[in-house]
Amino acid sequence: MDKMQISQAVEEVWHHHSSKLKQALDESLRQLQNLIRLDDYHRHGHEKEALQNTLGPLGSNSLNLGALSKVLGSSGETKALSDEHLKRINGLINLIGELIAACHESPTPEAQVGIEEDEEIIHAKAEAHLNKMALIFRTIRMAQMEVHSKYHPATHDPVFEDFNWRNLSPAELSLCPPFLIIANLDKDRGNKLRTIMSLLESRKPLKIAAMRSSLKKDYSPTADPSVPATMAVETLPLAMRGVYFVQSCIAAPKFRKQLFDALCSPRPTLLSLLETREGEDSDDFRRRADKALRTHAFPAVLYDPDKARGFVSCFDLSANPLQDEAAAPLTFAHFAAAEEEFASEFTEPTADFSPDDLVPITDFLELARHQRVGKHPCVNLKRRDGQVRPKIVSPAIVTQTSDYLHLWKTLREIAGEDNPYVKYTQATMAAEFIEQQKVVEENLHKELERQLTQREKIAVASAVQRMVAHLTGVPAEEIDVSTVLPSIQPEE
Repeated sequence: MDKMQISQAVEEVWHHHSSKLKQALDESLRQLQNLIRLDDYHRHGHEKEALQNTLGPLGSNSLNLGALSKVLGSSGETKALSDEHLKRINGLINLIGELIAACHESPTPEAQVGIEEDEEIIHAKAEAHLNKMALIFRTIRMAQMEVHSKYHPATHDPVFEDFNWRNLSPAELSLCPPFLIIANLDKDRGNKLRTIMSLLESRKPLKIAAMRSSLKKDYSPTADPSVPATMAVETLPLAMRGVYFVQSCIAAPKFRKQLFDALCSPRPTLLSLLETREGEDSDDFRRRADKALRTHAFPAVLYDPDKARGFVSCFDLSANPLQDEAAAPLTFAHFAAAEEEFASEFTEPTADFSPDDLVPITDFLELARHQRVGKHPCVNLKRRDGQVRPKIVSPAIVTQTSDYLHLWKTLREIAGEDNPYVKYTQATMAAEFIEQQKVVEENLHKELERQLTQREKIAVASAVQRMVAHLTGVPAEEIDVSTVLPSIQPEE
């Protein structure tokens, strides 16, 4: 993905939407033209010449067309449109024709700017672009009101005179071609992020594409690797919950659809995208994007504020591939080890290193500070000869790996996948359920034992009745065995 490709994605969105807009404009035009034809009929359809053309020779010979024209003409004039009304409709017809022609054109160059431009200029260009689109929906609304005879100049002229993009509904905003702002975050990242947040705070439905070809961050030599050191773009939804946010790359499932949906959102939108390096071919970029996704160096994140009412339900991490739980976890360090720009951050252990001093980076980050003394974080990499050998990572890689592990854990907690409170609640409910099941099972067991004992007593009582009856000749039903066996009650 590069600037040209994101511009192509914007054009795809516009061509998709322009067909819908053109269809709405065509329908409005047809309906207005029908009004004009009906008005023409009311004005001239009852004239003698028109009646003669309509009725043919039979009507001309059988009817007095002059008298008929006079009678019908007087009634038709009352149904004709006023001159002011007719002028308004013709003005709309001409305007719709111009707008239909514009729907065949590509978005204007003014619909795309760089983040380096002055903020006031960006806002002015965005306003002009959005208001240009508002003209289309203003015209469609007016046309439909005219068609249904609901347009009243005294009431509606003031409303439509000041009509702008802020009067558009979310559905109408989603059909506007995006106003795109390109921001490359490889350099001057902090200042650009501040500008991005300032633009998003305006609540304009801007689309900001934050492009990154490099994932390298600069840290202070004294940075604490146990604490996140820099602002993470991925957590922006926490601060700006009304902003549509998507971070993705070409290796993510449904990448094109996610990009399309983001560009169609009626909300301010931030697209965080992994960009190709200069001179990088498409296959190499896809492999790099895939590894960035699998190691969570560039996690796929989607936040759609309109998806649900609950914040967690709006957050989606499903585009990230699952890691093999049986294997050692992949980290940012594993991604960086294959990147040329990080080559100086990895060194081969010398012969005097003890294997006990080399600790996998995930284990190293679990150690307390005093436990790290004398230990060297490493990643185990498979070489071309098939052997797996360690490489020692620099403090900068340790810090950035820690940052990304914290980020991934935070994202999972936000999404409800690894939330400690959710886990505690689940564990508590599971424990309560187990205790309840134990009580139910104990009561059921006691009831079964009682029923079994009662059945045994009844069986013994019946046997005694039958034996006494056999020995005495007395009918069994007349024998009360409780006088002989008081603890046994016969079956009733």
